[in-house]
Amino acid sequence: MNWSEPTPAGVKRIAARLRHQDRLEVLYSHQLTAEEAVYDSWRSSAICRCICADDGKPVGLCGVNRTLIWLLGTDELLATASHRRQFIRSGRQWVDGLLQSGRHQLLENWALASNGATLRWLKHLGFTVETPAPMGRSCQLFSHFWREA
Repeated sequence: MNWSEPTPAGVKRIAARLRHQDRLEVLYSHQLTAEEAVYDSWRSSAICRCICADDGKPVGLCGVNRTLIWLLGTDELLATASHRRQFIRSGRQWVDGLLQSGRHQLLENWALASNGATLRWLKHLGFTVETPAPMGRSCQLFSHFWREA
């Protein structure tokens, strides 16, 4: 698994294959389709990275827009034990690097509370995950998460 600059073709591939939980999250939080969420996130972020599987296929996109850190992925992102190990290790390095760079004092966002895998991953990355609360027009439960430098 490697992290690289996103390309239009990679962004298109991820948007077309966005995992179910991410589709729900962007629908409930911002009333966006998968495609709208992926393209809007890519365009509006000062930092954006593409995560590619061992075979070079784009499987995830992540970035930072001001203090908001985000990740949108395909089912392939965590499809194998190797991918999961690499993703956890490289994700921790990426977040640590963002906070140590001095550019970011705070990274935060909200995650769909029913997405247990995401919440566990965020805790592993050192984020504090708060008690779920209703958010947006959908009134679905979301947990605010944050980490300071």
